[in-house]
Order: sequence, then structure tokens, then C-alpha cells
Amino acid sequence: MTEAQELSADAQHAADAKRYFAMLGRWWWLLLAGSALAGAAAFFITGTIQPTYQASATLLINQVETPGSIVYSDVLTSERLTQTYRELITKRPILESVVNKANEPGLTVGELSSKLDTKAVKDTQLVTVSVRDQSAERAARLANNVAQTFVETETSDAITRPGTTRIVEPAGVPSSPVSPNLRLNVALAVLLGLVLAGGLALLIEYMDDTVKSSEDVRFASGMPTLVEVGRLPHDKDRIPLSSRGLPMAEAETYAILRTNVQFSSIARPARVILIASANSGDGKSTTAANYALACAEAGKTVALLDADLRRPSLHRAFGLDNSSGLTNLLLKDAPLDASALLPTSHPNLFVIPSGPLPPNPTELLEWSGFDAVIEQLKSKVDLVVLDSAPLLAVADARILAAKADATILVADQGRTRAGALRAAYYAAARANANVLGVVLNKVRRGRGSYGSYYYERSYAAHDGRSKEHGRVPRPITALAASTIARSNGQGTGGHGGVIDVVLHRDAKRK
Repeated sequence: MTEAQELSADAQHAADAKRYFAMLGRWWWLLLAGSALAGAAAFFITGTIQPTYQASATLLINQVETPGSIVYSDVLTSERLTQTYRELITKRPILESVVNKANEPGLTVGELSSKLDTKAVKDTQLVTVSVRDQSAERAARLANNVAQTFVETETSDAITRPGTTRIVEPAGVPSSPVSPNLRLNVALAVLLGLVLAGGLALLIEYMDDTVKSSEDVRFASGMPTLVEVGRLPHDKDRIPLSSRGLPMAEAETYAILRTNVQFSSIARPARVILIASANSGDGKSTTAANYALACAEAGKTVALLDADLRRPSLHRAFGLDNSSGLTNLLLKDAPLDASALLPTSHPNLFVIPSGPLPPNPTELLEWSGFDAVIEQLKSKVDLVVLDSAPLLAVADARILAAKADATILVADQGRTRAGALRAAYYAAARANANVLGVVLNKVRRGRGSYGSYYYERSYAAHDGRSKEHGRVPRPITALAASTIARSNGQGTGGHGGVIDVVLHRDAKRK
């Protein structure tokens, strides 16, 4: 593997790790809930378990009775004897003797054997006799009884020379239980809950095929992401507009969308643009309204046409009457007059609502009369923005995509499935649509991101206006526009559109 390949592999590993950490960050509440629930369960379950106490007595094994006569060979022999004595203590004769002598009602040899444990201390002549019981006092009594019984039995049976085994430390009553260990159980449960919650999050993410990033958009459709729009204030009755006090960062995204669309259509400027989505609720109407408003704010005359003849919403966004609109124009088959273009409170922005809902919307949009309306609009305004029904629900949007100069798809982060976005793109492509890219909508902004921190703290300070007004600075747009103008070889005049007007407005402001 070459150095370049190694660097690329390292970069890929770093990106994968970052992606995993970002995924876990999205599921922080699940990780917290999982660990908290597991810890709480361990706490309460441990509290219901009866504690167990352990008491231990220590025996000294000597080969000879007189300490002064001990030699090294005697010590080695005694160490070997500890292993033998350790086993002898647990044998049935000793246990039966303890049960018979002890005043412990209900105590059996089998029960005592299950409670008893012996251990030879390494490299010593010591043997510990331990007994576990749910009573601390009983554990101490039984440990001392076993130790004393063995000493007496060993002496009387002359297993070794008399007096070679003695108790050096009798068992005391333990003050704290050896089990259950509350702290350890809770810690292990919290760790287990964290691991299980993390695994569940990974499984959900693996099973979740919704688009969550620009990478997902490109993987699903092969199209670039034109802009990422954050979550806007929700109002079921009115579409949130950038002119109604949206956060500055989100208002700016529509200006960025306007600029990116201009870059995407330099060779053939798009004068009729369709805003579409795979499904309803993805935010196409909000995108259409705010994109049209961004172009109007740049000085371009814009006609926003509600071609969704099934569930229209643009009239509510601008507080307009929907009793007359596109359907009336199509049914009258009359020339488009100025009265059809309803002015809004925003300069340069006009709206043609859907009008009464027809029983045959698809046929109306296919009709040549609709083409005539579009041509008449192009003669009166600089830009026509179309809102439509979802691409996958009905055929309306596919018909409009074939008639528009360009199409922009809208996807809802965490809601639009990758397969649906792919199907929407293919549906538009089969209609010979010029799909420019995708608007990733309702993106969750993290702290420190461009939208939530950098822009607000850096650019807002130079704007000269309060960020509560939702206005955006113009110098960047003007610079981008001048770049486009130079690339396109356009001067002022004609349908230079946003480019010419933005530069003109900036000059006036100065």
C-alpha cells in the first residue's frame, strides 16, 4: 500500500469514526435513558436481595509441636500439609461432627458444605476456613466450629504429631455483607445499559434508510445538495417566510440557494423553476415560497405559481384569497392580465394561487393552455417558480418537470427515505427534467455549526441590522453575482436577473 493510499485509508477511518460519533450524538437521549433505566433496575433489584456475610478463621499447620525444633525441611513439609488439611476440612467426617455439635436447627451436611470454603495461603503454613451465611453471627459461629472441630479431630486421630494444628485467628462477626455489591452491580448495569442502547441505536440507524446528510442525498440520487435548511418555526396555518423574523442563518440559506441555482444554470439560465418533492410534508411549498422571496429581494420580478391543484397552500402563506387563480385562467382560456398576478407585501413578488380545485388536475396541467399561461408569465416577470403536488403521489409534478427549465427536489432530513428520493429523481429524469440538485430540509443544527454559531456571531456584527428581522447581508451575494456575470459574459440589462439587480441595489445602498 502506498503512502497516499494509507493516508486515504486513515482519512476514511477518521470519517467513519466521526460519523459513528455523530450518530451516537443524535441518540444521546437513548444512551442516557438506557443507562439510567439499567442502573435504576440494578439498584432496586439489588435492594430486594438478602445480603450474604462471610466469616473466616485461620489455622496454622506445623509439623512439630515445639517451635524451637523447627528446621527448613519441617517448614516445607508443613506447607505441603496445608493442601492436604485444606481438603480434609471439607470432608464429610468433619462436617458431620460440626453438625452434630453445633446448636444450629435445620443445619445439614449438604447445606454446610455449600456454605464452606477453604483456602491455603500461598507460600505459608496457613489455611483459612470461610463460611458464608445470610446471618453474620451464624457465619462466624459456623466458621469457628469447623476450625475447632478440625483441630480437635486432627489431634485425637493423630493425623500428625500432637499439637501441630491450632487456630491463630478465630472468625469475627463481619460488619458488612460480601454480596450483593450495590455499587458494582449498578456500575455494571449502567455500562450494560449503555452498550445495549448503543447497539439499539446502531441497529435503528442501520434499518433507517432516510436521508440524513448530503452524502446520503448523493448516494440516493446522485445529485448534489444545493443547500441545507434548518428547522423553521412550525405553523400549520401559514408557511414560515424569511421575512417574518426567521433566524438569520436560516434566512441566509435561501439566498445561498438562489446563488447556487444561478451557478447551476449559467449556460442556460432557468426562468421557470419547479420545486418538487417525493412525498407531501417534505417542505416543497416552504422552499418554493422562500426561494421566490429570496429572488424577489434580490430585485428580480418573480411570479410564484401554485400548481398544486390538490392541496394548495401558497395563498395561506401570503394571506391571499384563493377563490380565483390558475384554474380560472386555464378554464377561461383568456390572455393573462395583470389582475391575475396578486401582489404581496414583498416588492417584486407576485402570487398566482391555485384557485378552485378541479376534478381533473392532471388533464389541466397537460393541456396546452397551461403552456400558454407560462409563456405569458415569462413575458411579464423575470422568474416563474412553480409549486406542485408530490412527484410520487400523482403525475402532476412529472408533467410540470417536463415543462420547467429546471427542477429542484426537496428532501426532509430523517423523514424522506433514500428509496423515495431516488424514485423521485428517476421520475423527473424520465420526464426529461433538468434536475439541478436537492434541498435538504429541516436539518438539525449542532452548536458550533455555520448556522447556529459562526454566522450569528461573526457576520451579524457587520450587517448593521438586528438579527431578529431575519435579514441577510448582501456583500457575499453581490460578489457571487458579479462572478456569475463575468463567467456568463453578461452585462446589465435584459434578463440578467438577479445578477444585475443585486449589483444595482448594492450600489444604491452605498
